[in-house]
Amino acid sequence: MTLPTAPALPNPIDLWQLTLQWQPDAATQAQFQRLYEVILAGNQRMNLTRITEPLDFWEKHLWDSLRGLFSPILQPVLAQRASQAITVADLGTGGGFPGLPGAIAFPEWQWLLMDSTRKKIQFVAEAIAELELGNVQTACDRAEQFVRRPGPKPNFHLVTLRAVGAADLCASYALPMLAPRGVAILYRGRWSAEEEASLQDPLSHWGAEILGVDAFKTPMTEGDRHCIYLQKID
Repeated sequence: MTLPTAPALPNPIDLWQLTLQWQPDAATQAQFQRLYEVILAGNQRMNLTRITEPLDFWEKHLWDSLRGLFSPILQPVLAQRASQAITVADLGTGGGFPGLPGAIAFPEWQWLLMDSTRKKIQFVAEAIAELELGNVQTACDRAEQFVRRPGPKPNFHLVTLRAVGAADLCASYALPMLAPRGVAILYRGRWSAEEEASLQDPLSHWGAEILGVDAFKTPMTEGDRHCIYLQKID
């Protein structure tokens, strides 16, 4: 892959620390920069994202992807699994969000990035090779078909879905992929009581509950964001 010359991404250490209680080291920041360049290169061949300016990319792709993984709601769950290798499935990954930033920030986790659009998952596979991410695999598949494949059933500790569809549909995709006590993270913009009510059927069907709803704003433009955490009980 020929990478275009790209401006430097911002690295606002104070904002990282204030909002996530984390900040990237030099190697991680270099990986974020390379991811940005890979996305710009891919955008020349297909429509991956309209968010290409450095500050927008940092806030709406990098920060937004990671905010869901650093949420205070999720931290006790991760602490309980501190001795385990965390497995994550990113469903409907598209151009690789939140999966690629997550895999860079959490290299000790094992990631599966899934999308049903072959050209997008081919791009993600190229990006993984370019970034030399040894903790990521890909699948061109739909979640509802993936869970029916022969062999061991999916047993992920975390499942992420960002900009995939209606909340109840996302829940029905994610919950059968989870291990007991596993957590699905639904990345949303605004959130309503009606959307929350729509989750009751899939939660009841798959034996899950709402672990928490995390409401926050993006740090630069103050856009409304919500992450909804669904935990499988049994």
